[in-house]
Amino acid sequence: MEITLLRYTDLPIGDRAAFELVCARHGFAPAHFDISACMNPGDAAQERLVTIRRGGWAQSYHDRHGQWIRQFEADLTCRFFK
Repeated sequence: MEITLLRYTDLPIGDRAAFELVCARHGFAPAHFDISACMNPGDAAQERLVTIRRGGWAQSYHDRHGQWIRQFEADLTCRFFK
């Protein structure tokens, strides 16, 4: 079973736009974060695992229909990445 690694630019345009909007609302730019995603083609749900890193901090989110963006914003609100 092969796992596909995706970079930020490989994510759907809607996810990228939502991520950029969340970053802007909290005073960040997408360039402040290192974003990668893994997709397992054997997964029937085709769910991605999105990992975001900044400095020494990293957080992974399961992508359930864009849910990762809401979880990321909650972490920004809690100042996890500052």
